[in-house]
Amino acid sequence: SSGINAEYGEGEGSVVVSGAADSLLCFWRDITAEVEAEELRKDEEQSGKQQELSNLVRQKNYPAAFALSLALGMPYKCLTVTEKVFQDEDGEEVMRNLITDLAMDQLDTLLGYIATWNTNSKHTVPDQKVLFSLLSSKHFPVLARDSKMKHHWEALIPYTERHFERWTKLKQQATIVNYTWGRMKLTQV
Repeated sequence: SSGINAEYGEGEGSVVVSGAADSLLCFWRDITAEVEAEELRKDEEQSGKQQELSNLVRQKNYPAAFALSLALGMPYKCLTVTEKVFQDEDGEEVMRNLITDLAMDQLDTLLGYIATWNTNSKHTVPDQKVLFSLLSSKHFPVLARDSKMKHHWEALIPYTERHFERWTKLKQQATIVNYTWGRMKLTQV
């Protein structure tokens, strides 16, 4: 099992050749610099897109910011954008239009984001509004039958039920408080 190693060339582009008793020669080229350069280029590109996303949000160009946050794979930035969309008077209509324009892969990403947001009760309101917009869109029949989306739907159910129970309890408590408050006012008159 003796081996032979040889190197030719110097610096970048040099090649190491190794061989052994199995008569197999392996040529090894150091591509560390190329890999590092590619990673640096990707990081710079990602930073540029994140800056573009921040600028779009600052400029209140929410449709473009929504699409870019989906493309960049940034669920919480997308949540921030959706919250800002819903702050506008016509936010629900804008959201329905945004969802209508999405491709299937973007819908899959959005449904995954909704499932992620749904795990935290502080995101319940925007999460459920986006979910409602999605369910009332033209895409819903296709999404409901798509087996790839099944895991998203299954992830949504338990948390949505939990949020519904919590909201129902809060509404009941608010009704009791309002009734008690109304009775207290009547007795003071």
